[in-house]
Amino acid sequence: MTDQPPNRAIVVYVLGLLGGASKRVHTEDIAVKCHELFPDAFSWTKYTGYPDKDIVRVALTDARKEKYGALVNGRTGQKLGLAAKTRRNPLPDGWMLTQAGLDWLDREAARFESLGQGHVLRSHRQKILKQLKRVFDHVLWQCFKKDEATFSPSIGELADLFRCRVDADVGVWAARFGDLKQKAGAVGDQSLKKSVERFVEVCRCTYERQR
Repeated sequence: MTDQPPNRAIVVYVLGLLGGASKRVHTEDIAVKCHELFPDAFSWTKYTGYPDKDIVRVALTDARKEKYGALVNGRTGQKLGLAAKTRRNPLPDGWMLTQAGLDWLDREAARFESLGQGHVLRSHRQKILKQLKRVFDHVLWQCFKKDEATFSPSIGELADLFRCRVDADVGVWAARFGDLKQKAGAVGDQSLKKSVERFVEVCRCTYERQR
């Protein structure tokens, strides 16, 4: 590929290929795919048949920085010391696209079409739309679209839509709300994204009043 983009751009593109719009992707999976597509940029110096995870880690860390657009969030796992091993729920290794990253991908994906990988992004977008269809077929979404002003679901109805217990931890509810917004943002339809964001905000406020 001529005029190859910087590594920080390549890792964002690869993260999109691997489904980073809607799930956390492990650093090693990103490293393997980067090496597959750009072996000259992401291999060891002496043993070029191996992907260099450190190059990928640096590129992801750069892509996370504000000065480069804060296109991803996440971290690279490191060996845990004794104190860290005793902590509850340590942050896992993995990366996701931010909304800025999703917007960047919509603008820049065409630059990578010569890789023959554009269909992967489109396929993943179709997969997300299928996941969203369950929400759009739900009675709560239908009621919301019919009359946003009077939409006021019960916490039980919200639990059914978001597939969690009524008494689930606050963090579980927050993750469900965030996941739906993330999926809507990954589709690339700004009107749909804004509509889902309004829906989620009403659901969140309703949950907080009733919990």
